[in-house]
Amino acid sequence: MPYANHSRTFADNKYVYPVLSRRSKGISVGINLNPDRVCNFDCIYCQVDRTSYIPPREVDIKLIGSELRETLDLVHSGRLFSIPPFDKTPPELRHLSDIAFSGDGEPTTFLDFYDVVKEVIRVRQDVRAFSGEPRLILLTNTSGLSRPWVQDAIDLLYKHNGEVWIKLDAGSDEYFKVVSRTHIAFRDILHNIIVTAKRHPVTIQSCFNKIDNIIPPHDEITAYCNRLKEIRENGGMIRLVQIYTIARPPAEDCVTPLTKDELTFIAEKVKEITHLPTEVFL
Repeated sequence: MPYANHSRTFADNKYVYPVLSRRSKGISVGINLNPDRVCNFDCIYCQVDRTSYIPPREVDIKLIGSELRETLDLVHSGRLFSIPPFDKTPPELRHLSDIAFSGDGEPTTFLDFYDVVKEVIRVRQDVRAFSGEPRLILLTNTSGLSRPWVQDAIDLLYKHNGEVWIKLDAGSDEYFKVVSRTHIAFRDILHNIIVTAKRHPVTIQSCFNKIDNIIPPHDEITAYCNRLKEIRENGGMIRLVQIYTIARPPAEDCVTPLTKDELTFIAEKVKEITHLPTEVFL
């Protein structure tokens, strides 16, 4: 494997899928609330092919609960590691790290997001066999974080060993448009990060790559660090910055991964300007 396959399909499930996650450092059980592949971002490095049309389908929260229960049992019993490609999982990574609201689009665009969070918490509490409770993680592009019901759902997450991992891949409006390709303004993204990080400590996830074989400009990396600094200066709490590059083939072949040295340079710049804890993932 180990990290090259992040398929959002597993067995006959519609919503729940396990992956071996480099940033979670173990098995992450994902919940895909966007099986129609609709997203309000069109990130240049995303591996999801959005060129083919998939009819929208109503999300079945009860089915999410039953699929989650079955998948958690597979991980806990060890039966998952007899199923390809999970049979290639290194022994030290054969554990459940988290349950993640992730998938083929932005989870917070789902209008019943709060109800899904409640259902996931209920199922996790019912599965008593686990030693400790796996983290609940919301992976988000921040576009929906200003919605009151999303803020309520985030508050609920943090009451139940939850975290929010926020995507930030640029420091300037111009580079943001190149990478994220969305109609949502960069200033609104930054505002939503600050609002959320003032309520709860967040993790920042930043994916940097070569585009047409060109690394991110040094001025852009400095601007990115200054945005992190701005978040903190406005009262935002950042517990960790994750710097990484693509590990799986993106939908567009103009995007290629950075080297370890190039990622390390970005991480060192983050530490120099912001003094934030930083991790690099290849």
